Amino acid sequence: MLLAILAFSLSLLGTFLVRSGVLSSVHAFATDPRRGLFILAFLVVAVGASLTLYAWRAPKVGLGARFALVSRETALLGNNVLLVVATGAVLLGTLYPLLLDALGMGKISVGPPYFDAVFMPLMAPTIFLMGIGPLARWKEASLPDLARRLRWAAGVSVVVAVATGWLAGRISFAATVGLFMAFWIVTSLLTDLLERIHPAGTPWSDAPRRARQLPRAMVGMMVAHLGVAAFCIGVSMVKTYEVERDVKMSLGDSTTVNGYTFTFRGTRELPGPNYMATQGLIEVTHNGKRLRDMRPEKRVYRVQNNPMTEAAIATGFTRDLYVSLGEPVGGGDWIVRVYVKPFVDWIWGGCLIMALGGVLAATDRRYRSRKRAEEASAGLVGATA
Repeated sequence: MLLAILAFSLSLLGTFLVRSGVLSSVHAFATDPRRGLFILAFLVVAVGASLTLYAWRAPKVGLGARFALVSRETALLGNNVLLVVATGAVLLGTLYPLLLDALGMGKISVGPPYFDAVFMPLMAPTIFLMGIGPLARWKEASLPDLARRLRWAAGVSVVVAVATGWLAGRISFAATVGLFMAFWIVTSLLTDLLERIHPAGTPWSDAPRRARQLPRAMVGMMVAHLGVAAFCIGVSMVKTYEVERDVKMSLGDSTTVNGYTFTFRGTRELPGPNYMATQGLIEVTHNGKRLRDMRPEKRVYRVQNNPMTEAAIATGFTRDLYVSLGEPVGGGDWIVRVYVKPFVDWIWGGCLIMALGGVLAATDRRYRSRKRAEEASAGLVGATA
């Protein structure tokens, strides 16, 4: 419950920071100090009321039974602690520059190097525990037994992670670790699923029936963990194998990036509802086959005379292509920016899969049965009184 309150409170805090103009952000497209004041007041009321209710009801919450150091409870608790620490690291990196500025100690900017150095090392053990947790027993588990059951999952994960980097053209330590964590989740889930639908000594013919009898909460957990794996693959591949190139291009010029050839076919003036645009035409081919035309734009809005760049995006299952127009350099030549981002959509897809897993788990009929039993018990107590 406390974690839920903190998550909601931090979402309100983030909204306040970017909407009030306190923090410079790409999301601060509608900054208004009055709106920020309203959000701050709502934040104080919501957080204050939530924490007050929690403090009031906390004594009635039991501490639970004891459990061993090696157990599923330990894995869940460790995951929660690591996620809270990671959240605190992100919060510190966000608020520290604001605090220094408010104290008159200068202006600093906290960028990706900080988050890479602090956030990523916290996520590695979190994901590792995510693979162990479902296979560990409640209350007490055996470490040798876990190692025996997971040895094939670990071995396959290492081999597939290294092979993926080799197929991508370059083996990177950071990418290999990230891919290992992703495949570790998948292989440990498969190990858990296999043990559930085909226990030792049972015939394979019973596996479909056992699979259908899996609780929806268990299925939701597996789906959500697969979403985490997809997210890790996307982040690892984009972070390591993303390619960006700025090229001066004349009419008919071509440049090749990661096997994709971009050919500049010229520009044209295109009027918009409240802007004038220079639209480029870029032909994209791959292995000699024409894929599509991409039309990036350079817009100038009439009211503020503000130039904006509108990138053209070609989405694919394993890669996204981005093309944008830079600045004209005379004679019909342009600076063209080309980006190839492998597996970037897997980041967003992984988030959607995680949300789907949460919905599946929340609709488990056991939770509804427990709620009906509690309501019936409360009604019986009331009638007795």
